[in-house]
Amino acid sequence: MICRERIVMCGILLLFSMPAIAGEPVRKTNGKPAKRTLRVAVISPRCMFGDVAANLDHFAHLTERAAAKGARLVCFPELALVSYSTDPAVLKSAEKIPGPSTKKLEAIARRYKVYISVGMAERDKDRYYIAQILVGPNGYLGKYRKATPTGAERKCGFSPGKAFPTWEIDGFRFGILICADGRVPSTIRAMKKAKVDVIHHPHGNLVGHLGREAEEWTRSKTVYFVPRAVFARAHIIINNSAEDTKQPRKTNRYSSGAVVIDPLGQVVGRTDVADRKEKMILATLRKPEDLIPPFELQQLRRADSVFNERFKAK
Repeated sequence: MICRERIVMCGILLLFSMPAIAGEPVRKTNGKPAKRTLRVAVISPRCMFGDVAANLDHFAHLTERAAAKGARLVCFPELALVSYSTDPAVLKSAEKIPGPSTKKLEAIARRYKVYISVGMAERDKDRYYIAQILVGPNGYLGKYRKATPTGAERKCGFSPGKAFPTWEIDGFRFGILICADGRVPSTIRAMKKAKVDVIHHPHGNLVGHLGREAEEWTRSKTVYFVPRAVFARAHIIINNSAEDTKQPRKTNRYSSGAVVIDPLGQVVGRTDVADRKEKMILATLRKPEDLIPPFELQQLRRADSVFNERFKAK
């Protein structure tokens, strides 16, 4: 009888020690669910003008390096697949999306089990767009078209996009804005409304008043991106192309640089070297609600209907 009772007790203990299957987190730290994280690689690459094949090959090697360092999301700059330019010749490299380059990027993402955000020139019938595409281990996810092309970009032939799509990456709501979008309040309001956790904000800045090299360029970006990160309560990932690219009429000189700002407005990763060489920084992002102190979360819920819906009381 005693033996039978011991068997029953052992069975009960074994049952309660098994991990839950439906709707409950299995990983725990000190009795609490493990915090969700997203490891990102933010790359400032050198690019070849109009040579999509060469850029894809180079980006595949960079993605391999990023994956080896634990990256789950790999971010490349604005128009990186063709090299940022306002020379009309850049339109010759524009493609349909999804299309040939998308398929090749899907293969790279599948091979290294990562998500890739990369800029390219899009052709849609008789219109052209500065687009950023997102692919993952399971294929093509979607694209974002730059909403506010500059005067030079419009003169080149690029049209403005109108939508602000978002996607899910490992439990993080992910959105994209591009370069000059960062100067327009409506774009960050769209990200806030979409309740994003992470925004990739790629650039194609040349050496000049925005920054002569990576350290100065990333420092200048914090001036207006820190308030935007706090406003949206989202991580903002910012990067630029690097080095020099020979183009039909001139050689473009890029500042280089990469920076990551968290939902509290803190710079958690930044290129701080005063040169224009190719670079990669890595950062581990946490869900915004895991970073914001409980009292501040309570205030956000009281003060703002968007945050009230996004950061529901647990």
